[in-house]
Amino acid sequence: MFEALIYLLSIILAGLFAGFFGAMLGLGGGVIMVPALIFLARFDAHNAIGTSIAATVFTGATSAFAYHRQGRLDWGLALVAEMATMPGSFLGAVLTGFITPGPLKALFSIFLVALALSVILMKRSPGGEEVFKRSDGITAWKRSFRDSRGEVFTYSVDLLKLLPASFLAGVVSGFFGVGGGTVKIPVLYHLGVPMHVAIATSMLMITLTALSGAIGHLILGHIKLLELLALAPGIIAGTQLGASAARRAKSLTLRRIFSLALIVVAILLLMG
Repeated sequence: MFEALIYLLSIILAGLFAGFFGAMLGLGGGVIMVPALIFLARFDAHNAIGTSIAATVFTGATSAFAYHRQGRLDWGLALVAEMATMPGSFLGAVLTGFITPGPLKALFSIFLVALALSVILMKRSPGGEEVFKRSDGITAWKRSFRDSRGEVFTYSVDLLKLLPASFLAGVVSGFFGVGGGTVKIPVLYHLGVPMHVAIATSMLMITLTALSGAIGHLILGHIKLLELLALAPGIIAGTQLGASAARRAKSLTLRRIFSLALIVVAILLLMG
């Protein structure tokens, strides 16, 4: 009985940490849940990935709601990007039944480190603000809105780059069970989306991507429903705290923490 209680509490705690860091950094929490389920719950890799991506639906939805209340979630951008991301996520989930992830994990880890360096080294103006490459071409989608505190965000996104990059992010999400934020946020950021908006918008994208991937893993029998329900309370509490912490952080601070998180994820994947 005592061991069962400890096991249950460890699952809830894993959900709390995953929800907090997932919401704060826009990662969806899968990067924490996958290793936690493997080491704490002794899941095999397929069940850990499947249950994690199903739990990421809770992480993304509750985080997206918190960011929606802050007025920093770009609904239009998220929904357009997900037109490419969701099919990619379903494909990635199905591929886990046919492909050995070892070599791909090593390549993905290298890719994450490269993304981390590219985000932290992106040019900034002398005043400390981000400097984005603006596109005025026919495929440039100009965005502008004001958050709940009155801060105005104005930027543009190249649709010809956004859609294929979103499909790749979906494949990565479904295959590795990481929610897709590890790729989506750097993609959005490099396409011209401010870091705060990129993190907020990625949470809605992660919700839809995870839902698609979870369907694929459910078909393959990779989801453990009891542990999924145990993860939910911690996730819901953690996401509200994480979104609040992100709002108070400066853009450069978020970039540094996000880049460090990508490197940690890369190391965990290599060790897994």
